[in-house]
Amino acid sequence: MEENRRGLLEKTAEALDLPGEIVAGLPHLELTGSRQLRMENHKGILSYGSEEIHISGGRMVIKVRGKGLELRAMNAGQLLITGAIQGVDLS
Repeated sequence: MEENRRGLLEKTAEALDLPGEIVAGLPHLELTGSRQLRMENHKGILSYGSEEIHISGGRMVIKVRGKGLELRAMNAGQLLITGAIQGVDLS
């Protein structure tokens, strides 16, 4: 059932010329250099520290690693992390 739903959402996104991850509710990450990460469609912060921030993306966990990391802005759908970002892991 889940695979059928995902296929339908991907086809809908294609027909409407929309990014598939937005329609499917998947996280959308935008990394600007190594200093700023924007994320849409997050499901909340799992852990927070100046060297690592874990974010729920629903079916995956996004781990942002670096130095001096700071959650600069967050609302129900988007967040912004700044600092010296050294890596982003998806699991």
